[in-house]
Amino acid sequence: MADPDLKFLGEQIQRIQAELRDLRGVRADVSHLRAEIEDRFESVYSRLDAVESQLGRFYTEMDARFVQVHQTMATNLEAVLAAIAALKR
Repeated sequence: MADPDLKFLGEQIQRIQAELRDLRGVRADVSHLRAEIEDRFESVYSRLDAVESQLGRFYTEMDARFVQVHQTMATNLEAVLAAIAALKR
């Protein structure tokens, strides 16, 4: 009766070894996928940094343009007010 028990245990060990081989393969696949995902995240982060930099330059340029427009409007208003004042005289 000891022989069938040993045979059963041997089969179980072989199944477990096969499952372990499969799990090691899956683990390698998961590690590879993880590395790919990390690379993609790095790519996304660098793209976001580039977009953020471009937006920063855009906002700085827009601020400068608004200042210029404000100065132009103020100068034009002074000229119009001076012309109105000259007409009232």
